[in-house]
Amino acid sequence: MTTTEATLDFLTPEWAAAARDAVNRGPAEELKESKLPTYWEWIDNARARYSSSWALADLGRPGETLLLEWSEGQCVRATVVGDAEAAGATYLLTAKHDVWRQLFDGADAGRLLMCRDIELRRGNVLQFYRAVYFVVESLAELGRVPTRIS
Repeated sequence: MTTTEATLDFLTPEWAAAARDAVNRGPAEELKESKLPTYWEWIDNARARYSSSWALADLGRPGETLLLEWSEGQCVRATVVGDAEAAGATYLLTAKHDVWRQLFDGADAGRLLMCRDIELRRGNVLQFYRAVYFVVESLAELGRVPTRIS
């Protein structure tokens, strides 16, 4: 997060656009340097062929879901939709409101996912976990979007 970025309200169209930009931009070079190059190579390989969609739902805000649509490793669409189940995403990930707040406060996205604080509720588990580190790093970037969450 840079100091010039405005803080946006969670699950608004403006926030969704910023989320798309963040996941497409990926991590800052300083963060990349803190992990093994082979980790990022694996993520780059998984990302290059990744085409799917995610519905990210806040259980405390029914009717407001972030839908991220991926094509060949790029998030091509990010929008706030109504019902998470009706969004038709390949994967539905849900979390309690407090968990999303933790992510925006800097909690480890990998820990939140692996400890099932962010829970995969729908989708092929095996296919999902084949790209899990890409998902984790994308969630981490999402968490770096300056977000106001009440």
